[in-house]
Amino acid sequence: MPRTFNGPRFRDQRRLAGLTVEDIAARVGRSPFSVWGYERGAAVPPIPVADALADAIGLPLERLLVDDLKAA
Repeated sequence: MPRTFNGPRFRDQRRLAGLTVEDIAARVGRSPFSVWGYERGAAVPPIPVADALADAIGLPLERLLVDDLKAA
């Protein structure tokens, strides 16, 4: 089943890790605006970026994905 990056879940986990959008942006080489867009679901990060986002907060990428049917 196809999976999609879950921006709100990422945001929640980032906050639990005590990191700001700016912290994450610096770690993954993206702008804070891009990271904010991923969190809101306005943009979907490419797989390498999604993997880097997960690494930046210390989680496996699998924890930030949701089944497409559940996302709808």
